[in-house]
Amino acid sequence: MAEPLAGPPCAPARSASAGLPPMDAALIASVLDRTFARIAFLDRARIHRYVNPEYASFVGVPAEAIVGRSVAEVLGEEAAARLEPLGARALAGETVRWLGWMAYPDGRRRYVERVYHPVPGSDGSVCGYFAIVRDLTDLKQREEELARRTAQLEAILGHIAEGVNIVDADGRVVLANEGFLRMYGYPAELGAPGTPLADFVRHRLAQGTYYAHEDPAEDREALVARRVAALMSVGNETVEEQRPDGRIFEVRRRRLPDGGLLSTYTDVTAVREAEREVRTQREAMRQAERLSALGSLLAGVAHELNNPLSIVVAHATLLEDMAGADPTLVTRTRKIRGAAERCARIVQTFLGLARRRPPERRPVRIADVVEAAFDLVGYALRSAGVAVTRDLPADLPAIAADGDQLVQVMINLLTNAQQALQAREHPRRLAIAARATDAGGIVLSVADNGPGVAAEARARVFDPFFTTKPEGMGTGVGLSLCRGIVTAHGGSITLEETPGGGATVRIVLPPGRPTGEGAAEAAEPQSLVTRRLRTALVVDDEPEVGAVLAEILRADGMAVETAADGAVAQALLADREVDLILTDLRMPGVDGMALHRWLAETRPALARRVVFVTGDRISTALDLALRETGRPVLAKPFAPADVRRLVRAVIGAA
Repeated sequence: MAEPLAGPPCAPARSASAGLPPMDAALIASVLDRTFARIAFLDRARIHRYVNPEYASFVGVPAEAIVGRSVAEVLGEEAAARLEPLGARALAGETVRWLGWMAYPDGRRRYVERVYHPVPGSDGSVCGYFAIVRDLTDLKQREEELARRTAQLEAILGHIAEGVNIVDADGRVVLANEGFLRMYGYPAELGAPGTPLADFVRHRLAQGTYYAHEDPAEDREALVARRVAALMSVGNETVEEQRPDGRIFEVRRRRLPDGGLLSTYTDVTAVREAEREVRTQREAMRQAERLSALGSLLAGVAHELNNPLSIVVAHATLLEDMAGADPTLVTRTRKIRGAAERCARIVQTFLGLARRRPPERRPVRIADVVEAAFDLVGYALRSAGVAVTRDLPADLPAIAADGDQLVQVMINLLTNAQQALQAREHPRRLAIAARATDAGGIVLSVADNGPGVAAEARARVFDPFFTTKPEGMGTGVGLSLCRGIVTAHGGSITLEETPGGGATVRIVLPPGRPTGEGAAEAAEPQSLVTRRLRTALVVDDEPEVGAVLAEILRADGMAVETAADGAVAQALLADREVDLILTDLRMPGVDGMALHRWLAETRPALARRVVFVTGDRISTALDLALRETGRPVLAKPFAPADVRRLVRAVIGAA
């Protein structure tokens, strides 16, 4: 039970103007005993004269053990020393508030608020003070836990790679982490809390970073105000922003309940590049599937076309030799041969485009590449009214390259030029020129007088799936494919503006080094059979092809037999010697490869005298199988000179 308050002179003085009835110390004590506040009254000697039950319970000592004792006796010397200055100020007439941790007699440590109210006596002097104590330990611990978690969160946000930016409702920074500052190149001082959002905008404008719709000549502060207002008015959104250096940031903005704005920034450049690569690979797979189907079709078509073309070319050449001094007949046979050879080139170009095999470097003349491309797209250019000029000097050096791939590049460039020229009226011009480099390479240019390509798009036209063509006219794959082929050859490809208007694609190709069959043929011995040719066997399921081959060989004084397929050839060769075997690859039943395998097992000497004849080397597997045999190949359609050259290379002069 708390002791009653001491009477005058320490009884509180009553204000004359308050109009309250007089209250004695017993009544005041009765009121304080029933309040939930923790209250004690100390006199000028810092002796407890009164404590209410709540105060005694909080201190952990019975009220009877507190009243009449000093602060040091109740709370200890250390606590008394800390509270002494507060009591002195209260006794001087000042209301004092103090917050801090205190240890209590029972060993507890609590965070408390102590408020000291001076109490004037009847004579007007301060006779003591009320000590009102509030236990704020739980609140303090929650604040400390919140501060700890906040510090952890700030440390995490401050060091993650993503950018994080939080601004309050007034447009001032709450948090700008290192990732955000680094991504946009902001100085560290801008990340200080309280920095106005406008300062970030001013920094970006000072760096010359303007949006496309902004006018750099406009008043800068007006631009700043407009940007800040736009940012502070956005709702929840996710957008992508491309930086001037090509990086792509994904920006996610979320409104906060207090009106602030949380923005996070992720560099998705690598992700977008990976997605583009996946699309490129997917498109390549689709193209491979289309080419595979096309290849199967072309293999059959080539076989059917090259057989009659071989007959036409060979007979035309033989007729030309037989015509002798008849100029009219010579001219006509040359026209027949020229037309047949042109058909053969077109077939070979189609096969080259459809063939899926590792690139090979062979000696290639750039004029032949251009001619092969024109065989396929020349009609489209003429139909579109495009006037084409060619400046391809005859003395240009040959370069080691994959001719099929370069034809593919040329077809793409010519097709692009023709589509671009459709957008302009006549005259429509296309100029193709080439010159040699000092290193022995080639510089090839394809220039048109079309609408050209905008400067900002030129750096991207070779990117996969980027196109400047209208919807439905382009996939954005062609020029990317061209760059891949040219780069694989060790060259470069650029897009420039044509003087006077238009676009010019410039390709630089090094001389290169032969690889694959081109290199192997250069090292192949001139003679694989040492004795003179006497007999030959021609194996072909097309009678006319076999007949014309036999006629060419007989014209050189050779004894020739023919076989309609591999099975017939096996029967003939079972016990017979021949000096040369010309066999078609594709035949029903026992084909050319099967015949060679049989010879390698039963007549190995004859296997070394085989020459394969084919017009559809479109399959990679077939190419590999031919290389493994080590035997030469005569390509259809062939001229008599081709046959004679190959025979001399295999067995020497007759």
